[in-house]
This record gives sequence, C-alpha cells and structure tokens, in this order.
Amino acid sequence: MTGTQLQSLLETGTHALLLTLALVAAYVILRRMANQMRKGVDLATKPSIESVEMNWDGQGPLLLRITSSQGIPGGLSIVFECDGGLQPKPGPELSIEATVTEVELQVPDGAKAVAITTASEKIIRPLQARS
Repeated sequence: MTGTQLQSLLETGTHALLLTLALVAAYVILRRMANQMRKGVDLATKPSIESVEMNWDGQGPLLLRITSSQGIPGGLSIVFECDGGLQPKPGPELSIEATVTEVELQVPDGAKAVAITTASEKIIRPLQARS
C-alpha cells in the first residue's frame, strides 16, 4: 500500500464518519424538536374546565358549579339544547376568572340538555325530565 492509497483511504473514512455524525446529530435535533412540539400541543389543549356539578330537581332554577384550574380565558357560554328541531335557547355568557363559579339559571320549557362552551371545549350535560 502506497502513501497515496493510505491517504485516500483515511480521507474516505473521515468523510464517512463526518457524514454519519451529521446524520445522527440531525436525527437527535429533530427528535427533540418533535418532543417539545408535542409537549406544547399537550399544554395548549389542556382542558380549562375540571368539573361541572349540576343540582336540579326538575323544577325551579338549575344550579351549576363550574370548577377550573386557573379560571377560563375568554369566558364561557351556556346554551340550553331543546328537544326536536327547536332552536337552542341561549343562556348567559360569563367571564370567569375564579377557580370555582356558581351560576343559577332558569331552565326553559323543552330543554333536554345544557351545553357549556369555552374557546377549546364543549361539555354537554343532559337534564332530567320536568316533574
């Protein structure tokens, strides 16, 4: 083996190692970016409402107790969904900054469910039949 052949062999090996190192580094960087983006999506889609408790005996006002972790940015709206082809009856739109909010609402005739809507989620709770 001559000196020129040895030098050519070393250059080829060096180029192969550098190319492999660059590919591994790019793979690691892309995987970390993907993981960070996935974490960002998980944080962005975290539900703003933790629980909804309803107290209604079929007569009188409906008491809603809405619990959130840090308030609800953008507020929420409450709509009563009716039976059949009737249009939904709009309820109040609330700006909620507290973690626990209680709302007392009059239930319209024909309402079968209450829908609580925020910017990122919609929760539907059925209502019991009027007594």
